[in-house]
Amino acid sequence: MTMIRLEGVTKIFGPEGGAFEELERAWAEGMRELFSGSYREYLRQISPRREGPRRIKALDRVDLLIRHGETMSVIGPTGCGKTTLLKIIAGLLIPDEGTVYYDGVDMRNVPPRDRGIGMVFQNYVLYPHMSSRENLAFFFRLRGRDEEVPERVRIVSEIMGLGFEELLGRMPKDLSAGERQRVAVARCIIRDPKIFLFDEPLSNLDARLRAQTRVELKRLLKRFSITSVYVTHDQTEAIALADRLAVMNEGRIEQVGTYAEIYNWPVNVFVAGFVGSPSMNFFHCVVEEGLLHHEAFSLPLPRLRRPPRPGQKVILGVRPEHISIGEGPLWAQVEMVQPLVSQRTQLVYARVGRSPCVAKVGADARVRAGDVVPLRFEEDRVHLFDARTEKRLP
Repeated sequence: MTMIRLEGVTKIFGPEGGAFEELERAWAEGMRELFSGSYREYLRQISPRREGPRRIKALDRVDLLIRHGETMSVIGPTGCGKTTLLKIIAGLLIPDEGTVYYDGVDMRNVPPRDRGIGMVFQNYVLYPHMSSRENLAFFFRLRGRDEEVPERVRIVSEIMGLGFEELLGRMPKDLSAGERQRVAVARCIIRDPKIFLFDEPLSNLDARLRAQTRVELKRLLKRFSITSVYVTHDQTEAIALADRLAVMNEGRIEQVGTYAEIYNWPVNVFVAGFVGSPSMNFFHCVVEEGLLHHEAFSLPLPRLRRPPRPGQKVILGVRPEHISIGEGPLWAQVEMVQPLVSQRTQLVYARVGRSPCVAKVGADARVRAGDVVPLRFEEDRVHLFDARTEKRLP
């Protein structure tokens, strides 16, 4: 097991040729470099620091600790820096500032092939002219360790479970998407890595295969207790697989914690709105005489350790499941009702004044589009954020 620590990691891409083209070129070239030399000189060539007003800061002074044997899921919107972070950890990109440590050892001059990492990608990256067995064996044949292949293939087949041995003699073109991903995961495991790095590995699978593969991955991660970093945009996937989550936005780590910690105590408006589906509802209010004044309602100020001052602008946040319909001091115009049959609930999309609002209520609640209904917020479950900083008020 390995502990990974990032301290003050910054990565900047310049505008010439397009930042994202540069990023993808670095990724493709870096993969080839896994098996060749001149690593340090090469990385300097593909990771130039460019001056100019349109430079893109993909990572901005990132500090992150991934503990021994834990699975850390990194989530965030598209373009927030998740994949760049993974590549920095892998050594496929070098940071412009800051340091990556494995067990306290600075990894700046250590190439990817010497870091003991196993990687699984969104695209399966299998050699199309090799059978599944030869794809698994390639790492060892390349290093002249052919004698290890039969035993390692046998062991990994047992680990991967029922039906995997049947895939070994088949070519990638003869495998389904789920089977190709199983082979890709097995190729990662067979190397006996110290660290697993996953870059949206289930994105190309349909819903049924994704759920099935998610269970299999969770079983493998629990069995091996190998330090793992799992990048995904799918919160369900992240919650199911990870011990802790890291929420990213615009190259920064906004919050790290368990799902329950992040869901119940978000540090700012971004985290509160990003984590959870449907998103948290937000209402812009002003504090006066112990009340929160919104254009459509006034509510008592919730109990806080440091209450906001009179006249302060705040943002009231409340999750859909903490809103009840049929009672309360607020009134809402219903725009749409979406049944969630399997959960025996329904989502009520409405407007409170000009503010959109979503309530998650029981399936027995009788409400239709066009209705004007009373609402009540659970007072002990609301959140308050400073409107200027967007940070949560304690």
